[in-house]
This record gives sequence, structure tokens and C-alpha cells, in this order.
Amino acid sequence: MSEGAYGEQATGRVTHSLLRLNTAMRSQAWGWAESAGLTPTQGEILALLMQRKMPLRLGEIARETALTAATTSDAVSTLEAKGLIEKRRALDDGRALAVRLTAKGRSAARRALQWPDFLSVAINTLDGEEQAVFYRMLLKMIRQLQVQGDMPTHRMCVTCRHFEPSKSMKKAPHGCTALGQSLGDAELRLDCTVHEEADSSLQKKNWKIFAQPA
Repeated sequence: MSEGAYGEQATGRVTHSLLRLNTAMRSQAWGWAESAGLTPTQGEILALLMQRKMPLRLGEIARETALTAATTSDAVSTLEAKGLIEKRRALDDGRALAVRLTAKGRSAARRALQWPDFLSVAINTLDGEEQAVFYRMLLKMIRQLQVQGDMPTHRMCVTCRHFEPSKSMKKAPHGCTALGQSLGDAELRLDCTVHEEADSSLQKKNWKIFAQPA
């Protein structure tokens, strides 16, 4: 078998495996959402508001969840009717509305954040080193999907101006100048509150270092 043919088969197997994982996750998400009287989309919005710990505008919610404006508006209206969220004027612009969780909504959001826990059992079959390698590969895939425009951008370490990628994890860990911390691959963040977008040249430079074999 040629190297190219083997690569094509491996790509297909990985893709198929990810689709099977997606099937399991979709089933679990619907199961949880139905038990809570919600849809997976509504649960995702609650979880997002809980994670961000601040009011978000409808446009921000749509961007973060990759939903259309109409779907976002419908989901938010339903959540508001259920008393899980409330709309307030944005602090930085009195003409705009921002959405925040109510006390009832925070309780529902905490439950929404727990439904993926079923994956932890499977992930914990991997040892620490395997988990770090797996997470590093996922970060590479997520970043590429963002570059392609197939996934919303996240406040990731690898796109932050404070990120200092390691040229060799065997010799030294990554660094974060904002937090003053050393970070292993498994400690890199997908959504960091101190994230500041690096300019394109710095992102390319850092990504070239990070993307090389560990």
C-alpha cells in the first residue's frame, strides 16, 4: 500500500471515529435537554453565559455558538419566558441589549455543564501523557477549523499575545506572561479570561513553533 493511500485511509478512519463520537454526544445532549425541558441549543446558551460570567449580547451569543441570528433570538426568547435569563441594557451601550442568567438560570446552567461528564470515563482510560498528546492534537484541529471558518474563534492560548510556546516540551514548558505561569500541553486553555488576541505575525510565529512535533 502506498504512503498516500494509507494516509487517506487513516484520515477516513479518524473522521469516522469523530462522527461516532458526535453521535454519542448528540444523544447525550438531547437526553439531558429533554429531562430539563430544554433543547441542546438552549442548554448551550445557558452554559456559555455561565462560563463567561458576564452579560452577552445576542450577536456575541450567535458568534460563540455558531447559530444564526434568528435561531439565537428564538432560543433566548424561550429561555427568557422560562425565567432562566433576563435582558438588560448593555453597560457599554445603552441602545443595545445584553443577556444574563437569573438565579434559576444559573442552577440550570450548572446542570447543562455537567452533561458531557459521561466522556470523562472514556478519557480517563488514557494515562496522563496520552491525554496531553490527545489534547494537543485536538487544539491543532480546532485551530485549523477556525482558520477555515468552520468553527467560532475561541480565546485560546495559542492565539494570545501572552503565549510563549515551547520549542521543546521535553526541555521546557510553554509560558504565559499574563499569568506568570508555566504551562504543559494539557494546561493550555480554550477559553481564557485574560486572553488578548495576538497580531497575525505573532500568531503565525507562535503557531509554527507550537505545531511542530513535540
